[in-house]
Order: sequence, then C-alpha cells, then structure tokens
Amino acid sequence: MNIRLSLFVLFLSLSFPVFSLAQDHPGNTGSTGNGPKPSRFVVSLNGGLGYLTGNTKKAIEQMEKMGVSDGDIHRYFRDYKTGGLGTASVHYMINPALGFGIDYNLFTTRGEVKGFLDPGDGWTKYYGIFSDKIYTSFLGLSFLSREKISGKWGYYSKFSSGMAFYRDEASVVNSPLLITGKSIAIYGESGLGYVLSKQISLNMGISYFLSKLGKVKSNNGYDSTETKLPKDAKENLSKINLSAGVSFHF
Repeated sequence: MNIRLSLFVLFLSLSFPVFSLAQDHPGNTGSTGNGPKPSRFVVSLNGGLGYLTGNTKKAIEQMEKMGVSDGDIHRYFRDYKTGGLGTASVHYMINPALGFGIDYNLFTTRGEVKGFLDPGDGWTKYYGIFSDKIYTSFLGLSFLSREKISGKWGYYSKFSSGMAFYRDEASVVNSPLLITGKSIAIYGESGLGYVLSKQISLNMGISYFLSKLGKVKSNNGYDSTETKLPKDAKENLSKINLSAGVSFHF
C-alpha cells in the first residue's frame, strides 16, 4: 500500500551465553548419549508467524481520506499486520559453542478492501479493490551461539546483518501497482532447543527483524518511478516473530 510507516526503534538484546547441544559442559569436547553428534555444520528450518510493529496512524488517515469505512480499515490492518514466516540458515561451527553462516527468511502478508471508495471530489465514487500482497525477504551473514541447559535441553542466540528485499503487489481500484525496494536490515533470535537424536533437534524461538525503506520503485505496467521517501514517511518493515522448527547436525 502507500508508503506510510515510521521507524520503530527496538531490538532484542542478545546477551545470552552460547548454546552447545554437542557437549555436556563447556570445555568438554566429547559427546554424550543425551547430546547430538559433534558437528561442523548446523542446518535449521523454521516456520511461524510475524507481526509488523510499525505505527499505522498515517496509513489509517490516508484510507479514511479515500472514503474507506472504519470497519473495512480495521479488517484490513487485522490481516495486514500479521503474516506467515519461513526461515532457513546454515552455520559452520568453529567450535561446539560458536558458529557463523548465512540466514534467510521470508515474510508474507496481505490486506484487502473491496467496495466503494470516495476520492472526496463531491461527485465521483469508485467501486473496486484496494489491496496489498507483500513479500519481505532477508539474506544476511549470521553468528550463532549455543549452550546446554540440562539433559536434552539447550538454548541459542543468533544475530544476522544483511539486506532486506521488499515487494508489494498492490491493487488500487482494480489498477495493478508493483512497489519494490531494498534496505539494510538486522535480525536477532533467541530460543530453546530439544535433542531428538545425535543429528536432529527441535527448536522454538522469538526473534525481531529491524529495517526501513528510504527509497522505492513503483511500476504500473506502463511507467516506472523511483521515489526517495521523506523521513517521516519511510516504510517500516520491522516485526516480531514466533517460530519453531528442526535443526540438523552434520
């Protein structure tokens, strides 16, 4: 939809100790029956939900000016702010406690209003669809730390820095509009792990993604325009996430 959000400055503190499911105690290089096989590579696949944390006040005002009803605006942002999340990462372990690698995640969400829109000229009303289908992907360098708690339980923390890629497949009164952009982003995650076998463990975590767009490109199928956004109108991509999945140790 129209670029409208301002930066909400927040980030998780990644002050956790390192997570090592590959050993009973830090400094112990041997594996045990309760821990996974000592490994050089950790591959993690997670899925979950994300919630956009940006302020939507300006976006709501814009939709009110277009004649969208309060009920439709509420339904739009109820759907728009919550979306699906998928993540994948590969880390090379320098030692059983610390590794570095690559993080990738994809967040998708959408919102839609269907009905009459009033441009405010006192004469015209349009019937159609006002919608956004948004894809925000992230690719970055990542650092992983792990520590065992007790038994088969452990915890981890992860920090990544890289690029966010934004794609909004919008429709404004049945007219398609593609909005794209990219920006620097950071991502932090902390969570728990549970060992299933020497090579497989389950994990569940909470994470925060922080990024904002300062410039976008828009294309209506005929013309393409690049726009530098004002400071108070930058698109806030930041979100908090809950996810769970599986890790493989090689």
